[in-house]
Amino acid sequence: MNRRPTHSLRLLAVDDDAASAELIVRVAERCGYEAFATSDSRGVLNIARALSPDIMALDINMPNLDALDLMRLLSQAGFTGSILIVSGEQEDVLLQTQARAEALGLKVPYVQQKPLDFQKLRAMLLSREVVAAA
Repeated sequence: MNRRPTHSLRLLAVDDDAASAELIVRVAERCGYEAFATSDSRGVLNIARALSPDIMALDINMPNLDALDLMRLLSQAGFTGSILIVSGEQEDVLLQTQARAEALGLKVPYVQQKPLDFQKLRAMLLSREVVAAA
């Protein structure tokens, strides 16, 4: 059963397509999150340090710094929140990326292909796995 977070969780959506990141923010806000978006892949680690998000929604393909490089940096920085992989890549690529991130010690409970299914995204954000891990 889905439940609303008991305290305001923070989400950071990282996508080179600013409109996609903002859509994730709007869904997260409706789920009770304090949500932020960035399309700056080079500055995302500094933004994450400043915001201390509980959850990061990451696109896989970004200019300057791809998701795996970012995940390595997050792991090295001791990021303990959850990561939601959101990308237009094929499902097998999403699952491979999820496995690589988990091998780095990151929590990646969900992946979702674009175009986004907003009901599915909402269910993910309210799921026990995400809320409990945050």
